Amino acid sequence: MMRRRVENQQVACIQTQEKRRRRGGNSAESYSAFSRCYLDLAIAKRCRLHKLIRQRFALAMKFQQEDFAFIISADEATVSSRNAKTSSRKKIQAKLLDNQTQATAASSRELI
Repeated sequence: MMRRRVENQQVACIQTQEKRRRRGGNSAESYSAFSRCYLDLAIAKRCRLHKLIRQRFALAMKFQQEDFAFIISADEATVSSRNAKTSSRKKIQAKLLDNQTQATAASSRELI
């Protein structure tokens, strides 16, 4: 659709130029009208280009935010699994310590 619009603008510029040529207008006037048409086309092209750049930048920001969220969630999952492993290790160590304490108490009773 954009391509058609540009083509239509170019055709309109050329037709305007042809009309001026047929009328026998001043060459300076025809040149300025012709350059004005191309200036309008250049401005329209630049605006479309800036729009595409803005869209691409917004898309890149969206990807970056998704990647960041994914990394954070992966880190949180790793931390929670580490905490679970640490707590289970602490429980095992506490049980071993209790068993050792009971064994030591039992052996000290036997000695008495």
